[in-house]
Amino acid sequence: MKHASKFFAALTLLVAITVFPSAVSAQYGYATSNYAAQQAAYAQQQQYAAAYQAQMQQQAWAAYHAQQQQQAAYHAQMQQQAAYAAQQQQMMMAVRAVPVARSAPAAGSLIRYDGKYAACSSSLPSQVKYLINAANHLQSSPYVRGGGHGRVEDRAYDCSSSTSYTLIKAGLLKSPLTSAGFAKYGQAGEGRFITIWVKPGDHVFMTVCGLRLDTSGGKVGEGPRWRPQGRSYAGFSPRHPFGL
Repeated sequence: MKHASKFFAALTLLVAITVFPSAVSAQYGYATSNYAAQQAAYAQQQQYAAAYQAQMQQQAWAAYHAQQQQQAAYHAQMQQQAAYAAQQQQMMMAVRAVPVARSAPAAGSLIRYDGKYAACSSSLPSQVKYLINAANHLQSSPYVRGGGHGRVEDRAYDCSSSTSYTLIKAGLLKSPLTSAGFAKYGQAGEGRFITIWVKPGDHVFMTVCGLRLDTSGGKVGEGPRWRPQGRSYAGFSPRHPFGL
């Protein structure tokens, strides 16, 4: 009897599932309509996630592209600056380029030399005139290494002290300099009237309107003299007083 009852109950449930599936599903907690809604919500979430991921990838690519453009612009700017610096260096080298030898100034120039003393045109600045007069004062002075450095007025001079003497008398220098000190004197390059030629630690001389005042090029022991002869300028850097 019990077995018959169980069989009848199972048969009844099978018929109910076949005829009324929605009702049975609702009774057991998984209605067909709810399952479809859950599936639709899940699909929508997947779409949102895919759209968000695509948006993030697009933003990341845009940021990377902008960074690449900034780096390219920076490198282009650095190349332009390097090219400009190289151009300026070439210009400076051209300005400082010095021929191997130079001769005395031509006749009719701003300065004249009579074999011992120099005379200048009245049109020259006063400081240039004072410097030429000071150089004329040294034409009989002997050469002594270190002379003229302890005091401005001395009995003998070397290359740097004689150059210093003329500049001091012209009001263009306060105290004597060595050849190394002249490497930083005034401005780089040749001057309009006065140029100091420097080989630091070795030698220094000057040209005034093209006429050279130098301790080398004469007899042994001969001090600063006007030298009309040409000489080698190789290895010397030109400098000049400000404005002159």
